Amino acid sequence: MKRTVLLFVTLLAMQFAIVSSAEAHFIWLLQTPEKDKQLINVYFSEAAEPDDPELLDRLQGLTVWRLNAAGKPVKLSLKKGEDSLEAVSPREEQSEPLFVVAHDYGVISRGGKAFQLKYYAKAGPQLTNAAWSNVKSGETLALDIVPQKTDDGQLKLAVKFLGKPAVGAEVKGYGPKLEEFEAETDKDGFVTVGAVKPGEYGFRARHIEAKSGKKDGNDFSDIRHYSTVTFEGGEPTAKTVRVDSDRLPAIPSKVTSFGGAVSDGYLYIYGGHTGRAHSYSHEEQGHTLRRLNLRQPEKWEDVVEGPHLQGLALVAHKGKLYRLGGFTAKNKSGEDRDLWSQDSVARFDPATKKWTDMPPLPEPRSSFDAAVLGDSIYVIGGWKLQGDEDSQWHKSAWKLDLSAEKPVWESLPEPPFERRALAVAAFDGKLFAVGGMQHEGGPSRKVDVFDTRTQKWSQIEAIPGERMAGFGCSAFATGGRLYVSTLDGGLLRLADDQEHWEEVGELPTARFFHRMLPYSDDSLLMVGGANMGIGKFEEVEILQVK
Repeated sequence: MKRTVLLFVTLLAMQFAIVSSAEAHFIWLLQTPEKDKQLINVYFSEAAEPDDPELLDRLQGLTVWRLNAAGKPVKLSLKKGEDSLEAVSPREEQSEPLFVVAHDYGVISRGGKAFQLKYYAKAGPQLTNAAWSNVKSGETLALDIVPQKTDDGQLKLAVKFLGKPAVGAEVKGYGPKLEEFEAETDKDGFVTVGAVKPGEYGFRARHIEAKSGKKDGNDFSDIRHYSTVTFEGGEPTAKTVRVDSDRLPAIPSKVTSFGGAVSDGYLYIYGGHTGRAHSYSHEEQGHTLRRLNLRQPEKWEDVVEGPHLQGLALVAHKGKLYRLGGFTAKNKSGEDRDLWSQDSVARFDPATKKWTDMPPLPEPRSSFDAAVLGDSIYVIGGWKLQGDEDSQWHKSAWKLDLSAEKPVWESLPEPPFERRALAVAAFDGKLFAVGGMQHEGGPSRKVDVFDTRTQKWSQIEAIPGERMAGFGCSAFATGGRLYVSTLDGGLLRLADDQEHWEEVGELPTARFFHRMLPYSDDSLLMVGGANMGIGKFEEVEILQVK
């Protein structure tokens, strides 16, 4: 996975979160090497990714230092960017530096107990770089995490407090093929994570110092130290999936969280988010159905307009399109957010170029996905946004039989999960609910399967990849195989046993909140979406999967 992808992921994942505790957030550093410089991003979040940018105002007086194997620490200038604090450091030819932060947050109270809160953060190059052993960061960071790769290829973390092993320190983190990692350091201050994999790692450690005192007139009973570290495990080794992006024209506007479908030789897209990150307004939501003739792909056509929506689903059945749910921003640009999930369902007939209302969803729903199996539409996942009220995560799933004289929504057995920003795909009589964001527990790579013949839910192997790989992913079947494209740039295929995943290769453009749709029996289309390093995509890529 490219590091830049991970940086962007939670712009949408946490877009409506309300922060209630400074202790639930930590300072993270991420470095992005460029040709002649290194970009440093500082986040105040639950993981090494953006959160509400207003939280950055809590980090007044924070300083980032560049540490080398020799010489004094160099202070870097910080400025507030769109979703992080940012610094730039010249690229050094002799040796890679480490970048560190030590910040005294102050005294806070939780559960009737006051404590002093201190944060530390560190970022560096790939794990195999000598900087991790040559650059001494313990003099700057009272609580320090030092990653190392053992001779047998294992990742170990040494946690030190004031230069000595921190015994029994809590360590949590993520990394390639790590759903969630949690352990305590041993008697020597070490934890072993597992075999080193290519991709992004991030860990945090906690050490509680039994030391009372007073700061700024506030008494405290102990000092809680939190330290984080981020680094790359190694270079990706997967082959790159062959792509042809010159044969199809770019989409008219860059968009995420939109609906997409292929029907009768046309590629259709509808709605979506067209604005910048963290900005949601009526003007920044798409409301036009557009299509591209895949047999004569000369230019996109604006077909018909409709409601302003994003986080919706668009599916095709027997030459017609069905638009389901999504949310509408009632506020104008610059006003406070006023976001409302919708229950509307409409059918589009290409012959008349008109929308016809269908039975609405049983409840307003957005950030979900839908798929067609046989003559029925299946809706799974999502939540209900309702202005200033708390969002409601859906525990239900529904089916609409389009062959019925008067279609009505029928409830399915309750899914054993609550997730949004997931992908749903139909394959071999089953519905596959892939990845997403959990109501509790953060991002997920889990795959739940609903068998329409037995009417039962089951679970298969989680999709491989980074911790956030399943967030905003996309899935579709073509040529008798089911494929998933992930946030970290992986293209996966369901194995013949329908229990495991095969890695087809690595995508040249890692996307999320995109649509992957069928083009032929041996190719798929990648449409829209975004990542942090590139932003939103306008290119339509043809993936050759056979």
